[in-house]
Amino acid sequence: MMTQFNVPRRPFGRRDGNAILESGLCFLLFITIFMGFMEFGMGIFTYNFVSYAAREGSRYASTRGSQCVSPCTTATADTIQTMIRQQVVALDSSQVAVSTTWNSSNIPGNTVTVNVSYPIKPLIGFVLGNITVGASSTMTIAQ
Repeated sequence: MMTQFNVPRRPFGRRDGNAILESGLCFLLFITIFMGFMEFGMGIFTYNFVSYAAREGSRYASTRGSQCVSPCTTATADTIQTMIRQQVVALDSSQVAVSTTWNSSNIPGNTVTVNVSYPIKPLIGFVLGNITVGASSTMTIAQ
């Protein structure tokens, strides 16, 4: 004669499919965190480029003042903007805004200030909206 064991049922019913549901929720959380890291990294990259571009623009203008001799040409707002936009990597160069101001004139001893800004459009823009990063650099005109 065989004995039968009575196995108690689980109090809340069957749990088939729990693993796939929990895996899906964990995957969603992982992807959200990963996308946040990617957005943050792209923001840092953009800020680094904008600060580099402002520094390079002010260097370019400070070495090309009104007393610049051939073969260099005197820096203007347009030449500085063109120089900065030619150095853009992985960003839309038409979105880079450059403004240049000289302290009274571009003679040696005065200062030049270059402001560069770029709008960041995050993937989750409906939450954050557009973010504009900007940097400014001021240098003394050398020649």
